[in-house]
Amino acid sequence: NYSFRHLYLYYFFVAKYLAEHAEDSGTKKEIEQLMSNLHVNENGYIAVFMAHHSKNIRILDEIKQNALHLFDKYKPATLSKDEVKFFDERADIIVKAVLPPANTTPEKERAERLEVQDEIEQSQEDEEQKDDMTNEDSFEIELRRAIKTVEVMGCIIKTRVGSLEKTQLEEMFEEGMNVHLRIMSSFFRVIENEENQRDIVDFVSERLGKIVEKRETRLSSKGLEKISRSIFWNVNFFTVFFTINKIVRSLGSDKLTEITNKVCDKVNAPVSFTVKHGILMWYNKNLRVDEIVRRMGEKDFSKIAERVVELMVVNHCSLHPTSYQDRQRIEKSLGVPKRKLLTRYHKKS
Repeated sequence: NYSFRHLYLYYFFVAKYLAEHAEDSGTKKEIEQLMSNLHVNENGYIAVFMAHHSKNIRILDEIKQNALHLFDKYKPATLSKDEVKFFDERADIIVKAVLPPANTTPEKERAERLEVQDEIEQSQEDEEQKDDMTNEDSFEIELRRAIKTVEVMGCIIKTRVGSLEKTQLEEMFEEGMNVHLRIMSSFFRVIENEENQRDIVDFVSERLGKIVEKRETRLSSKGLEKISRSIFWNVNFFTVFFTINKIVRSLGSDKLTEITNKVCDKVNAPVSFTVKHGILMWYNKNLRVDEIVRRMGEKDFSKIAERVVELMVVNHCSLHPTSYQDRQRIEKSLGVPKRKLLTRYHKKS
């Protein structure tokens, strides 16, 4: 019997065994079962190590085939004007990204975000130790499986960028991106329904009403509804933003710049443009203001896509030294004002 003090050693050796016996009939079934259940943390980690140990392309094909069937009832989202017209109509109540104040240094901002990240990772570790899916419904399982599958795909293309053919890297990147974009489409299907909108806004209003009852301030039912509607659409926006951010973090790498550019340019949609420039900013420290301004001016680029890009630019400026001239250029070219990081934007009537 063997025991492991550090779990990653266990994952490493299990993966090594499976990779070395991948052609055995019993092991094939184990691998298929593992690849079909990447929502289980242990399976995800083992799959990453398997890709490291094995040059067998069948393992990669297994992961890619599983990815093709995730949220396959939906087409990948594009964030084009036609697709998110219902969302663009509420853009004026969504938070407006603004440049950070000059006295906020990238070092300070990074330190604060690292503290938050440490807390998040600690809570995730606690959840992973439980790793019990019995209380989750089928949608939650499929969502988690999709996210984990893309994470595994990202680990594979990042670690094997020198050993896989470019076509294989492009296919893995594109399919990984499409998984998240199909999730986004399923989300749009829910929130564009007016009945669903009313139900959620009413629920938020009811909860807010109970909170306000305990305070001296009183709000009318119309006031509660207005605040609830604002909360609803802002949460929706940040769901879109964090989905794109998840694609950037899961699949992006400075070693995959050529792959990223080729795939995103081929898709040629507002959403793929945001992914491409999100990766350029995060991994290459490359902010291309002129290119962003030019693409945002094209007729298919939605207001929601604009807001996502603007927030990405603000995040980039918050975490990297930005000269006064560059700030002025961003403010003038993108219309991103100065002040605090996020503020409420009110349309002038």
